[in-house]
Amino acid sequence: MTEPRIPDWLLVEERREPPKDRDVFLRRSADALRALLREIRSAPERRHGKYAFSTTVRLAFTFVVVLLVSAARNFAFVELVGVGLLALLATYRSKKLVRVLAAPVQAFILAAIILAPSLFWGQTRAFVVVPCKAFITTAALAILAYSTNWNRFTCAFKAFGAPDALVFIFDLTLKYVVVLGEICLETLDAVRLRSVGRNRRKARTLGGVVGGVFWRAQKMAQEQYDAMTCRCFAGKYRRFRAPFRAADLLALALCLILIALFVYLEYAIRCSN
Repeated sequence: MTEPRIPDWLLVEERREPPKDRDVFLRRSADALRALLREIRSAPERRHGKYAFSTTVRLAFTFVVVLLVSAARNFAFVELVGVGLLALLATYRSKKLVRVLAAPVQAFILAAIILAPSLFWGQTRAFVVVPCKAFITTAALAILAYSTNWNRFTCAFKAFGAPDALVFIFDLTLKYVVVLGEICLETLDAVRLRSVGRNRRKARTLGGVVGGVFWRAQKMAQEQYDAMTCRCFAGKYRRFRAPFRAADLLALALCLILIALFVYLEYAIRCSN
């Protein structure tokens, strides 16, 4: 009895090299999501000493700084606030300093590019003042964001008398950014790993990712609503009263000094004119 013979075409090694495709969009989207989730997860690890300002005072002080710098017509006031912010940034570690200065430097460059044509009309003051104001205000907001736990902003907003609906939306947004971000990141990784060859329908793939995340978000919203109904949640938040510390007095004193300096310099401009 003759043994069955294996056909020659089964013995030939098959090599299939699929055409390469660019997955820059998927990789950049996944990297951006990972950076955002890493930043949110690192928020509970931020520790403050007993001499740190409370969140309510810190938020009010930042608002006053941004408002005064934006409204200042005397560039000397902008310079003084900028020197103070740079002195504060000098105490940060290099890793945190890079993260804090990323947005202010981008705002400065963007404002300088937009106002660059003003140099041809001799408006050198606007070309100098506006980018500096953009840098200082963005730096103040970045310092507030990177020095405060995100969940404490809810208490600070309620302390200023924000509506319950606004506090509720802000609170749920902070919580579900992480959950939905992880779902979207897992979906993007799955799409990138299972993609073989060239995908000519990237828009359809993106639509599938967005649709899947939207369906999960809708399901979670219904579950959240049922859980709140079972716990008799009426949508009202109690006003949080943080204990007033000695460091808060220093922040209030600095705030009053800035306001007095702003008024004095603005009055000096009017007298000179």
